[in-house]
Amino acid sequence: MISSRNLLIISIINLVLFLTCFQVVSNEYYNLDSKVYGQTLTNVSDIVYQTANSSYNAEGTINTVLFLQDLSNSTRSIVKDINTNSTSKYLLGGKWRIDVLKDKLTYFKSNFTMIEVDGKGIHFHTIVYKPLSNESGESDRQAGALYKNKGNDSLGFKCNVDIYTNGVLEWKDVPITVSLVNEKVIIMNINDKKSLEHFLNNPIYGLINSIDLIQ
Repeated sequence: MISSRNLLIISIINLVLFLTCFQVVSNEYYNLDSKVYGQTLTNVSDIVYQTANSSYNAEGTINTVLFLQDLSNSTRSIVKDINTNSTSKYLLGGKWRIDVLKDKLTYFKSNFTMIEVDGKGIHFHTIVYKPLSNESGESDRQAGALYKNKGNDSLGFKCNVDIYTNGVLEWKDVPITVSLVNEKVIIMNINDKKSLEHFLNNPIYGLINSIDLIQ
């Protein structure tokens, strides 16, 4: 028969083992959370919603498929860019980077490949942020400034960009809206008319791989 003293010793040992296991599991949980999507302990909600004049860098990849929808609709606009086949689907893959200083966009660039799903029509694009000149009017002052939406954990900006194809400037001063959603997804909406509907009236999607706070 086990004595009361032995029962007490066994209970203490079990308690110590439980606390040790709990600590290990907790540490693994917090370590995993800090490594998701390559982020470095920095949370975009901490940067954007809990501090003023925030500064940070964000990087990621372009991962999307573009195709013209509702082709049967006779009122659908016709793609005017001869380099785009409106009946094809296109794969886009590449990278992007954003720099923000005190809630103001200072740098935005994206490089990606665009190719039909059958391997034809490959070409390369570079999108470069174009800061407005000091002579811009009052209505342009908000260009490049971040807007924030806590409702869906998103932030973004509107600005003009120059778009290069195979290293050659093709479209200048193209309006674009960029949104960073839920710390994981980037969405680029490029003005269709200014880019001759080259991107088939679709937004370009990608992943957010890192968001690093600038101290």
